[in-house]
Amino acid sequence: MLKKIICLFSCFSLFLPLFAQKASIRLGVLKGISCAPCAYLIENKEKLAVQNISFQIFDSAQAELPKLLRGEIDMGFLTPEDAAKVFTAGKGALLMAGLVQNGGLYLLTNDELYVSLENLQEKNIFISEKDSSKIPLLKSLITKKEGEEDGSGESFHFDFSLPLASIANKLIIGEAEYALLSEPFATVALKNSSKLIRAENIQQVYMEKENGNTIPSMILVVRVAFADENHDLVRQFLEVYRSGLQWTNNNHAKAAMLIEKHKLGLSQAVARDSIANASLVFRTAPSAKSDIEKYLTILGRELPAEEFYFAP
Repeated sequence: MLKKIICLFSCFSLFLPLFAQKASIRLGVLKGISCAPCAYLIENKEKLAVQNISFQIFDSAQAELPKLLRGEIDMGFLTPEDAAKVFTAGKGALLMAGLVQNGGLYLLTNDELYVSLENLQEKNIFISEKDSSKIPLLKSLITKKEGEEDGSGESFHFDFSLPLASIANKLIIGEAEYALLSEPFATVALKNSSKLIRAENIQQVYMEKENGNTIPSMILVVRVAFADENHDLVRQFLEVYRSGLQWTNNNHAKAAMLIEKHKLGLSQAVARDSIANASLVFRTAPSAKSDIEKYLTILGRELPAEEFYFAP
């Protein structure tokens, strides 16, 4: 009897590595509106086509990135400029799996005389340090006169000396006249002041100037080693994410409830109004390649190699 038990245990032990090797995805999720569809995935993780997903929530990309590079999570979210920098410096450590957010940056003002971007000449424009990487792009949009494409003669000033939350407060109390705020901070500011207006959608301005190109503001990334070993799993996850995005964009109120429930950093009221203005999308890496390269070129960043773009 003892020999049978030992034999059964030995056989079971042989199969344990097979069970342990079953592929799973450890997904890093950033707090904020950019990762809103992840609330749906967390809520329905037992029902998804890819069920073996674990989620780790981070306050910032700075907290998430080391975990990606150490292989403690497999996929996560970064700005295109940060992801491209890591790819180039880290010899292809991370790949772009998909584009998940466009734009999401707005010009807010309490200036009742505002007409167009030309009004920003000789003005102080507050912008967060987080969004300061976009200043070359913004300078290309705000020109002194029509046809002046190189920004020569510019007389406006971007001020990124204040924390993001303080910028909104300055606008609300009237100590700042113009600010560029991303979502959900634009929504928060508007909720707290009837004098503020959402004067410009920078995404729309950019599309008009750049023949339909979009501003890629957040991408989904994957560790290259994980993608190489689990190509089909990553491809399946992209479809799962796409379905979560579609549900989120079609169900703002329900999605907002899940965002608050799963502690993604937003209250239900703010999340509900912010989703509509966050430009949440999903595009595969190859389909977004031209927009990424245009954007990085305007920022003066080095373009990543072709291998950066994960082909599903």
